[in-house]
Amino acid sequence: MKIKQDKMRILLACADESLLKQTKRLMQASNELELVGSTSSGTKAWEMIRQKTPDMVVLDTDLPYADGFAVASWMRQKGMWDTSIILLSSFIGGQTYVECSLLHINVLLRKPICADALYERIKLAVNCTSRGDTVEQRLAQILRELGMREQTIGYQCALLTVCLYRETDGASITKIIYHSVAQQMNSEGSNVERNMRYAVHRAWDKCDKAVLARYFGEARAQDKEPPSNREFCAALVEYLRQEACRL
Repeated sequence: MKIKQDKMRILLACADESLLKQTKRLMQASNELELVGSTSSGTKAWEMIRQKTPDMVVLDTDLPYADGFAVASWMRQKGMWDTSIILLSSFIGGQTYVECSLLHINVLLRKPICADALYERIKLAVNCTSRGDTVEQRLAQILRELGMREQTIGYQCALLTVCLYRETDGASITKIIYHSVAQQMNSEGSNVERNMRYAVHRAWDKCDKAVLARYFGEARAQDKEPPSNREFCAALVEYLRQEACRL
């Protein structure tokens, strides 16, 4: 996400006219966010994105003419990787998670959703990066603190797995997340699981107990048995959530 000293510039593209109108009104009254445009058309959204280059875009999978996935795909194909994307979808399943991962969707929200809830999620997404770090950068920093080395396969597997676990709000790690990470790494799900497990076990054996306690709690840090991959993901995602609330 692009971080600026002034307000975060947001573009809304929602198929639901009522949701669009109400969220637009909330954002226009905000002292933190700047609404640079709103539309209920996918093709119009893409045109506005190219013209206004917002910092964050809210897209809807039900947009007419070009749905949210199509617009997100166009953005990434044009190199707009710094623009954060919040995606609204009526259906959330395995394939949705895979597509979101490949397109680096930052937040996936289930519809229906009220304007107040959407507005709060937009603000939370902005606050999570107010220090200038993306979530992936912050996770990378945490993994390094835990003793994982960036050049290893285990580190890459852990980073992608935790990121996707967070993005999908705790989707099945064995049925969905390993498969998605494997696609990105041109590998197999079983290899992702094994390499991450090795990295987690090694970190648990070598890392200072005070560092483990910071991210996993005092009691868990004293346990000689390392966490499972799912427990590892859940603990770091919860730490990030609490950290974001403190910002």
